[in-house]
Amino acid sequence: MAFNNNIRDPLRLCLWVVGLLFLFSLLPRFSIGTWTFRKVDPVADIRTDGHAPSNNPQISLDSIKTESSQKNMDSATHIAKTGCPPGLTCIENYSPDGVALKHFIRALNEMHEKHKAVRVAFYGDSFVEGDVFCGSLRDTLQQIFGGEGVGYVPITSEVAAFRSTIRHTFEHWKTYSLLGKTDSSALPGPSGFCFLPQEGNQVEYKPSRQRFLRDFNTVKLYYKNTGHAVIDYTVNDTINHTENLKTSGKLQEWSHRGKKMSAIRFQFQQPDSLEMYGASFENGEGIYVDNFSIRGNSGMGLAKIPDATLAEFNKHRNYKLIVLQYGLNSVLEDSLNYGWYVERMINVVNKLKRLFPKTSILLMSVSDRSSNTTGEFKTMKAIPAMRDAQRLIAERTGIAFWDLYEAMGGENSMVKLAEAKPPLAAKDYTHLNFKGGRKLSSLMAKSLLHEQKSYNEKQVQTQKPKSKQKPRQKSKGKPKPKTKTKKT
Repeated sequence: MAFNNNIRDPLRLCLWVVGLLFLFSLLPRFSIGTWTFRKVDPVADIRTDGHAPSNNPQISLDSIKTESSQKNMDSATHIAKTGCPPGLTCIENYSPDGVALKHFIRALNEMHEKHKAVRVAFYGDSFVEGDVFCGSLRDTLQQIFGGEGVGYVPITSEVAAFRSTIRHTFEHWKTYSLLGKTDSSALPGPSGFCFLPQEGNQVEYKPSRQRFLRDFNTVKLYYKNTGHAVIDYTVNDTINHTENLKTSGKLQEWSHRGKKMSAIRFQFQQPDSLEMYGASFENGEGIYVDNFSIRGNSGMGLAKIPDATLAEFNKHRNYKLIVLQYGLNSVLEDSLNYGWYVERMINVVNKLKRLFPKTSILLMSVSDRSSNTTGEFKTMKAIPAMRDAQRLIAERTGIAFWDLYEAMGGENSMVKLAEAKPPLAAKDYTHLNFKGGRKLSSLMAKSLLHEQKSYNEKQVQTQKPKSKQKPRQKSKGKPKPKTKTKKT
């Protein structure tokens, strides 16, 4: 029997494979649906420098590292001076006056005296969608400061069935977001979404069974209506109401007050000129956390929300704290340089500072995220680089910064959460489950409470003591008049 021992065929195959790998290495990272394809790098294991070249000559990787290292030292000095308790990740303060959260803390201190609500706008991505993180944070703060209600809720939601802090159903709506392509003139609303009612539309909300969320007392709607539109709403499946919505080119607020409402359903008639943004559920004074999460958002998209929309919305909501949670959607395994991200997010933060002048702003760092590149899940090398870039954003804009990456345990902490028993994170090694959200949100709540305590103690110490006055001597009746003696 004769054997064909031809080595040329395997050699050709190897050359073809190597050639294809190098061709694929020219393609950038891309996604198809829910699948994300990483950039192919056939020489990653032998490359000596893993840093991607900077596309921004003004803000380089080295400058981020240098400034971040200095800020870490300054933060450590600040924590030492203020006595940050062991085990707590204190909020870093980069405000010029040294009190980045003063608007929020003062509002908390005066809340019950002035009988007002204190509202928090929590802007984030899929890490906080479904109230995984915000739900527990809201519950903790409402337990301490009062308040009953879930706050702001969109008209439609991809995670309505998943969210446990409100029961929410809807049908016959068109949804537009600041991330998606749109064939409509509808502009993104204050949360980044705009909802257009279609024929047969309806949206229904029912309270959650969780404490502080078990019934509705005040319901509000936010919209813009440039023509004639009618709202039909049904309370507790029995009481029907019909009203004309106010006509205006500005963002409007509609409200309904009741007692222990167990359901409310809305339908909109003649809605051609109507743009809906969302609803809110609350009850008087206390604290409310509005979750403005958009899956896939990097934070830079907030620049697309019209200035007038945000300013008009704040007239109704009067936010005292804005939290920004972003970064995961801008992290790339093959890039450690985020100077471009710093520059664009500085513009976003400065926009918010201008439109919310009496609101504190807190930038929360990226969380840990792991990937499997060597057969084992480990922290992506780009995560600390993004965290340092976000600290630099806070420093350059003069706002507060909270290091979530450090608070949750730093390197490989997401692996520990995902592999805990019971697990605290999903097996994508990126997102939390509700148990993990409760754990990490409690750390943030403790940091906020510590900041309030430190602020109040400092205020007491800096108050000037009142000048001491000598006590008045008690008079023992009217003094007797002096009698003159006559000379004899």
